[in-house]
Formats: sequence, structure tokens, C-alpha cells
Amino acid sequence: MTNREPSERQSIWSVASGWLPAYFALFDALGTIGVIYAIGYNVLARSHPTVHDMIWTIIADIVIVGAASATISILAVEMGKNVMITGTYLEDMLNRRRARQLAEAEERGEERGEERGLEQGLKRGLEQGAIKARADLSVQLREWNERRLAAESKGEPFDEPPPGLNG
Repeated sequence: MTNREPSERQSIWSVASGWLPAYFALFDALGTIGVIYAIGYNVLARSHPTVHDMIWTIIADIVIVGAASATISILAVEMGKNVMITGTYLEDMLNRRRARQLAEAEERGEERGEERGLEQGLKRGLEQGAIKARADLSVQLREWNERRLAAESKGEPFDEPPPGLNG
């Protein structure tokens, strides 16, 4: 195997390769803070009978800090992935719900639109019918008036009722 071929090994922590940078950044930060705290605490705050005891205590504390840092880092990375997965799932669910609600609203809108269209069509038809009826009546009245005036000028009796009043 040459250095150019990718390694097929998995991390001992089984962290997904895309999350390794986040894991190691968190592990390094927690580990560094923990080691500094362990050394400072043992040197400044504790009283050890010998330097040898202090060094062994510091080493024991560093081992505990390493294990705790690894555990906290992997838990945080896994929880972060789970939160992102859950967020994606919830976002997809909300998008499907919004699409369904929009489709239902459009369907209701079409039904209402048809009803409104019928109402508006009927109203427009009645208005146009009334306009046509008035125009027809106006023509009939003009013709009736011409006949009346013609009969009057000839001196003939005219007993025809005006249009619209006879039925």
C-alpha cells in the first residue's frame, strides 16, 4: 500500500468521516482545557506529600480528562447529527403539510370560485338582460310614440296603451 491510496480503516470511535473534524476540534478543546485544569489544580490547590505523588495524580487526572473528553465529544457530535437529521425530517414533514394545505386551499378556492363565478355570471346576465330590456322598451316606446303622433296629426283616435303597461 502506498501513501497515495486512501485508508479503508474506520476511526476507533466510529465517528462518520464527515464529522471527524468537528469531533477532533471538540476533543482537542475539551482535552486542552481539562489538562490545564488538572495540572493547575494539582499544583496549586492540592497538597501532595511528594512530587512523585503529585505527578501520578496529574497523570491519573489527565487519563480521566481524556476519557471524558472523548466521551463528551462523541456524544456531542452524535447529538448534533441527530438534531440535524431530526430538523431535516421535521422540515420535510412541514413542507409536505404546507403543500397539502395549499392544495386543499386551492381546491376550496376553486369550489368557491365556481360558486362566485355562477353568482357573478347570473348577476352579469341579469344586468345585461335588464339593459337589453330597457333598450327594447325604449325602441317600443319610440315606435308607439311615432304611431301616436301620426294618429294625432291625422286627427284619428289613438287608444293603444303604451308598451310595458299592457302585460
